[in-house]
Amino acid sequence: MAGGGDPGNQYFCTASRGLEQLLREELSLKLSASEVEPFSGKVFFTADADLKKLKSLKCAERLFLLVKKLPPIQVATHKGKGVHMLQKYVIGESSEWLNIVAKWKSLQDLNKEEERISDNTRTGIKRPAQQESGETRKRSKLELGESPVTDFNESPTGPHNTHSLIEECYQSKSPTQMPSSPDELLNSKGQGAASSMHFRVSCRCSGKIAKMITSQELGRAIGVALSRQMGWKAELRNPVLEVYVHISDVHYVVGIPIVRLPLARRDYIKSAGLRSTVAWAMAYLADIKAGSLVLDPMCGLGTILLEAAKEWPTAYYHGVDNTASQLQMASANVCFAKLTNSIDLMRASVTELPLLTESMNVVICDIPFGKKFKISQDMKTIMPYILKEMVRVLSIGGTLVLLLSQELSLLMQQWQKLKSHPNDKGNIAVWQNPDTTPKDTDPVEHIDVQPISVEKEQSDVKTQIFASLVPTGIFQVSLGVTEAAIHRYKKILIS
Repeated sequence: MAGGGDPGNQYFCTASRGLEQLLREELSLKLSASEVEPFSGKVFFTADADLKKLKSLKCAERLFLLVKKLPPIQVATHKGKGVHMLQKYVIGESSEWLNIVAKWKSLQDLNKEEERISDNTRTGIKRPAQQESGETRKRSKLELGESPVTDFNESPTGPHNTHSLIEECYQSKSPTQMPSSPDELLNSKGQGAASSMHFRVSCRCSGKIAKMITSQELGRAIGVALSRQMGWKAELRNPVLEVYVHISDVHYVVGIPIVRLPLARRDYIKSAGLRSTVAWAMAYLADIKAGSLVLDPMCGLGTILLEAAKEWPTAYYHGVDNTASQLQMASANVCFAKLTNSIDLMRASVTELPLLTESMNVVICDIPFGKKFKISQDMKTIMPYILKEMVRVLSIGGTLVLLLSQELSLLMQQWQKLKSHPNDKGNIAVWQNPDTTPKDTDPVEHIDVQPISVEKEQSDVKTQIFASLVPTGIFQVSLGVTEAAIHRYKKILIS
């Protein structure tokens, strides 16, 4: 099912689960994509676009040229026969591979200089070959699949997150023996790329098939078969071509990464904070207009502001944080991205913002989960004060977008219900007295809040916050092994 014809090539993107629909909308807006099919961490589509346009996608983690998407087959219960069946079914005919590699090479030719720049570090210094190859091996295990590492330094675990490079079945070649470019690859003797292609396979098995065959076993079989059928040579350290295979209960997908680094790795962000795709999604949901005043009252490293300012440059952005070290890194990010004319930063408490009432059109905030940075008080206790101040500075008709942990997401929904049931005492238990400040040495975000009674806290939530907020959507999103939710609200005038 390789792409072709007037509509363009067939591709698929991986995305954080929960963002597939937003990625679908972005594909339609930016690429006029057709045959768009979102499904559990992937979005398949057809588009006639050059490499520059393809790389402009902000909600996608990785971008692949689709080799084929096949329905599952009944696999023999004997492991050896089952592997052989899958091997033959997945690989198919040689002509398919020659056709798809030619299309891949054509895409590379569209912007060779941009590809060379993408191999540089964020400081613009090219990595040494040994360091680069080591990083490539680490990245390939995490970035070719659907469950990337979270922003809280947690790694995916378990059999469904295994991405195999099948090192034990290949003999590594010296980098000097490899073709240095796609041109050299396709200009070699033989059938196009058949005699000199250096490749590696990254395989992922999930669902029922994973209980029978491991990713390593299947990846080894596919790699050996491709090498024999196409005359290609295995190269794990620095291959010219990568082949991605995902076998699941729903479909068998084979693809070739179009760009070496993930789209989610922005070249304009010096120090990463929140996952850039999620930050972009939050800004997209905020419906930023030309001239909008946008605030992130707990901006951290400024990732949300950077994503928003790059995509919607005609708005004005303000970042606030109460931690000096965070603001210093945010300032470095803003300078690195050359956005000093668009983004202002200041130090202040989120509960005492030095801003006029109803002065902001949009408020976007990643509420701390308490994993990457410790917080000095229970977030359930201080959240009403944070919300109260956000609502105060938000203009009538403005949009509030929050990224919340699953626990806070459920709690916010409970608080919303209290507005309609003012005498309901069933949820009072969620209010707790402030915890004492932790004695560990982790970075702490200090939010000064004076303790008040449980009844007063409940009254504040009911009358001052949710009375003026109308929920307009809750979007579940996966941050690797951490689940979260994006909440969106509109502020209305209280009659």
